[in-house]
Amino acid sequence: MMKSAMTTSAIFLALACSAPTTVAQDAQEQLTPAQCDVGAPHPNAPAELSQFAFLVGDYKVTFHAWQGEDWSPAQPGRQARWNGWYGLGGMAIYDEWFGTEPAIDPDTDRGVNVRMYDTKAGEWDMMWIATLGSQVQDLRAKVIDGTLTMWQEYPDRPNFRAEFITEDDDNWYRISYTKDDAGEWVKQFKLDATRIPCVETDN
Repeated sequence: MMKSAMTTSAIFLALACSAPTTVAQDAQEQLTPAQCDVGAPHPNAPAELSQFAFLVGDYKVTFHAWQGEDWSPAQPGRQARWNGWYGLGGMAIYDEWFGTEPAIDPDTDRGVNVRMYDTKAGEWDMMWIATLGSQVQDLRAKVIDGTLTMWQEYPDRPNFRAEFITEDDDNWYRISYTKDDAGEWVKQFKLDATRIPCVETDN
């Protein structure tokens, strides 16, 4: 697990999704090895900790833009990295974001999230900070109509929301939304994550 930087500024992800890339297509499969030591939930952790457990592990991420009726193909030559593990003795989930796989671009933008479930409020408290922007953002999430939904409290961003969808143990995606001129939520970007198998080491 790459813990030198510990994911989820919607502004950063949106910019990354639309940014041009100079990474060669054949470099796509260069990957920093995934680690197996991701910790475990604390015995007394809230049961809701499992809602974000899909983040635990290492994932390669492709970028897709909403085209009105369907998602675009993966952005050519672009691959991000999203890693997660249990922190604070298993009472929280940490996850880190790299805008480009760091094996391809060691100087890529990066950020970290700390996610804790607030049992009194019945929602997730999350703090995100990244090299792009360098401002701590206060994010919240909870299950709404069966879907894990995230929004931003500070700085105030009323036109943003995101949903996390788990397909299976090795695949999940995050869809970001914005409001159109009529105030309706419309899809914007999708980050499609695929698990990288962990590599056992002797260390």
